[in-house]
Parts: sequence; structure tokens; C-alpha cells
Amino acid sequence: MSTVSCSLAEMEACLIMIQSIEEIVFDEELSVAAKGERVTALLALAGTEGIAAAITCLMETSDSRVAEHVAAYLEMIPGAQAEKTRAAERLRRTVPLARSAARLVPWLPAATLDAFIQDYLAVPYPDSPYSAVLFNIGIYFPERLRHCADRIDSPSIKQSLLSGAADDLADALLAEWKNDGDLDHLWALALIRTEHAAELIASVRDEVPNPEDWEWLMPLAGRLPDTGKAAGFHPAFMGFVADKGASNHIMGGTYSHQVPLCAECGAPAERVLTLSAGDLPHNLSHDPSFFWFSCDCDEVDVITVRFTGQGTKVYFNPQGPASREPRLIPGERSMVLEPHPNQTGVSKTAIPGSVTRNSHHQVGGLPRWPTPETHPICPECGNFMPFLAAVDSGPTPFGPVQFPWLLFGFWCDGCAVSTTRTQT
Repeated sequence: MSTVSCSLAEMEACLIMIQSIEEIVFDEELSVAAKGERVTALLALAGTEGIAAAITCLMETSDSRVAEHVAAYLEMIPGAQAEKTRAAERLRRTVPLARSAARLVPWLPAATLDAFIQDYLAVPYPDSPYSAVLFNIGIYFPERLRHCADRIDSPSIKQSLLSGAADDLADALLAEWKNDGDLDHLWALALIRTEHAAELIASVRDEVPNPEDWEWLMPLAGRLPDTGKAAGFHPAFMGFVADKGASNHIMGGTYSHQVPLCAECGAPAERVLTLSAGDLPHNLSHDPSFFWFSCDCDEVDVITVRFTGQGTKVYFNPQGPASREPRLIPGERSMVLEPHPNQTGVSKTAIPGSVTRNSHHQVGGLPRWPTPETHPICPECGNFMPFLAAVDSGPTPFGPVQFPWLLFGFWCDGCAVSTTRTQT
């Protein structure tokens, strides 16, 4: 995203838009969700001018509700790092608004992150306006918080600091498990997601009482349990829903080949995401596509498809023509990618569709299961499949995604097989 700035005429348009935002936010007849959708729609329709207005609004507003809705919009937009940093620094100085800066954390430079940390440590209490910012710093930049971990009381923030933790903590967690047999110690060890932690999980394969537990612990630590290969494609990217053509990674829209059909009602699954292999650094040999059902049957929690030169082959479900009016994704869109700040792997579990938006869309890296799960097995080769993508529910600049969960996409490149799974 290029630098955002306002001329005098554009500033007048910004001020008019800010007035419209305030009218929406202060409307007592609207729900919080409806206010968020309307503010987002207003800013999204204005394109670059909407981004400029959002930044100006955060620089000027004194209302925490306005700041939160506007920051929530900026969180959906890639780029504009300098402008987001400027807005975050202003929010930091205006203490009642500081909480909204949490949404801008992925774009903030080290100096700004450290300033937020020092502000929190000056008065470290759970309801501090800076606590939400620290929560997201732990997700995206855990290394910046590790030095002051003993001064942070929040269990949620402490879990995020497992990512990339030192080898001596990994050793201590293994020793605790050997002492009391509590599987939670191995879960925490796996979430460190370093090579040393993965080696330790691999070393206890024959000691874990239930083999199925080890089969979800090993990929959680970063390796597939059967082949020992990486449990995800690296590097990792954050994903952002953008307009059609903004990238070659397609979201929604019509699909030209056959798709899975719901075995209960016959409704066709819809394409959620097709990744362009040539635009990824993962050396994929095919363009992976991931699908989900738009019906309410709750008939399955997994969809598996193989891609061939003749079209698609669907496993475990009937197949048929795709819908001509897909509705899961609001229109035909694309996904724009930015490098994820945490390449080790986020250790904080995801909260699907949450208003806190701590899950987001992701390509590459490791999955953030809400609760532990094994990776799916490819029906062609019989091997566990590595994680490739996650698509979150919740708002986008074009309207909400129409499924209530977080979808996880797995990809066997040698067999050209995709599996989409959900976890409520």
C-alpha cells in the first residue's frame, strides 16, 4: 500500500467522512455489529481516501468507540505502515484510546512497540488500556515481551510468549511432564515451535500413553508425525481480503469445475480460496483450492478434493456443478499477502470470528487450532498433510464472510489434494 496523504481538498472530504462516521457510531438504535459494518462500508467505498480519513479520524477523535471502529477497519487493510504507526503513537498518548492501537500492532516498528510495553509496565494491571496492545504484541512479536515476562500477570499473554522460547524452558516443560504426566506440559512444549522443542516432542513418541495424543503434539511442534517433514509451508503470511484483481489469489466467485455436494441436501460447496502457486515462495506444483458448504446441514466438518488435468475428484462426498451464485465470500475478491511478523509460529490459540480479530487469514506457517487436532491424512498417499492456509470468519471491507468458523486448509502437493477442515 502506498503512502497515504491528504491535500487541502481531500482534507475537507476527510472531515465530512469523519462526521459521517461519528453519526453512525453515535446512533443509539444501531447494534455494535451494525455500526462496525456501516463504518467499514463507508471507508471501504472511498478507497485510498477512506484510509486517509481513517488515519485523520484516529489523529483527532476523543471518543473510544469511534477509535475502535476505525482501527478495526484499518486492521483489515494491508500496508500504510507509516500512517498506522503515526495513528498508533497518537492513540498511545491519549490513554483512554490506547486500547484501539492493538489492532495496528503488526505494522508498528520496534520503538513504538517498546514504548507501549513501558507504558504498561509503569502501571501493570489487567484493565490497563495498554493490556490489549500487549496481547497482540505477544502474538506478533513475542521476543519483545520475553524480558519482562515476570511482570506480566495475564495468562493469555504468557501463553503467547511460548513461541520461540529458550531451550531451557523447553527442557523444563519436558521434565515437568516426566514428573507428573500432565499432558498440558507437552502441549506448552509443542507451542514453543522451535527445532529444539520439536526434537523433544519427537523423543517422547513411545512414552506418551495415547499414540493419538502424540500425533497432534508433533505437528503442533512443527513436524508431521509420519514423515517428519514440516507441518506447514514456510514462510508465513498474513492475508487480507481485497477487491478482485488486487492479487492472483482468488477468494469466492464462481468455480469452473465440479465441486463437493452436501450429502444431505445436495447443495454445492463454494470456493473459499484459490492460491496462485506461481505467486508463492512455497514451490507448489499446482494451484490449491479450498471449499466449504453454504448450507446449514452441518453434515461434514471436512472437505477433500483432488485436482487433475481433467478437473476435480471429490472424496467422501458426491460431486456436481458449482453454484452460479456463491455467497460465502462477499463477491469475487482476492487475498493480498504480507509477511507475518512471527515466523516461528503463533502459540496463542485462535478465537474464530472474534471481534478482537486475533485469528485473521493466514497463508503458510503453522495452524492455530482453538483446541488440539491432528492433521488430515491424504487419501491418495496415506501421509499426513501439511497446513497451508486459514480463512477466518467475521468482517471484511466488503461485508462479512458467511460461515461462523475458522477454516483450515491442508495441501498434499505431490498428490494435488486439498483438505479443508473446521473447528468451531
